[in-house]
Amino acid sequence: MAEREQVVLEPGFVLHQRPYRNTSQLLECVTANHGRVGLVARGSRRPASGQRALLQPFVPLRLSWLRRGDLGRLTQVEAAGPSHELAAQRLLGGYYANELLLRLTARSDPNAEIFSCYSRCLAELAETRVVARPLRVFELGLLHALGYGVELGSDATSGKPLEPETRYVFEAEQGLRCADAHANADADTYIGRDLIALRECRLDDDGSLRTAQRLLGRVLRVHLGERPLQSRLVLQDIVSRGL
Repeated sequence: MAEREQVVLEPGFVLHQRPYRNTSQLLECVTANHGRVGLVARGSRRPASGQRALLQPFVPLRLSWLRRGDLGRLTQVEAAGPSHELAAQRLLGGYYANELLLRLTARSDPNAEIFSCYSRCLAELAETRVVARPLRVFELGLLHALGYGVELGSDATSGKPLEPETRYVFEAEQGLRCADAHANADADTYIGRDLIALRECRLDDDGSLRTAQRLLGRVLRVHLGERPLQSRLVLQDIVSRGL
């Protein structure tokens, strides 16, 4: 028989919720010390339930639960701070971050670095006008926390530090290497100064943001497989139409 787990007032966020039976919900949450957890919130959909308004995405929470096995039972929830107010593209950016966590993390795999990256991402999304920047920084931090990080310090072949004016190509198994001088002009290359900006999280211009999106998108596709992220498709459609 699985050991019974009791957790009291653990910092966390709801990533996704769906109805369960007549009055309850199934929750997927990311927490500071217990990783991603699945919880049943019994009675939370009743009109008189005080939990309903709290159990929403982007609200900092303190969660208590009892668990034996894969799914726990929520026993208490309280707000740990004001909700991160996200609207329009910032709201879609928040759902994109949630979907990434749901696709790339497993339940009951503690990783405090992931929780920290996610918390910072929400705080920055709530304040920024450039949605792409906090999302790229989040992707970079998430990949690193999962052990999939890209080496942005040096050329994988020579070991030399990246040079601002040198162009590099990325190979999934090897990393970044200096582009061949005779490489095709249409080859997927990256200028060193933009890679250095990504490493230092200084994504302050369109060039560095485009480089970050291309490179991190390539790495993420390796781990996400062929099924695209729905939130990213919606966000790309909105940006392409100028809405």
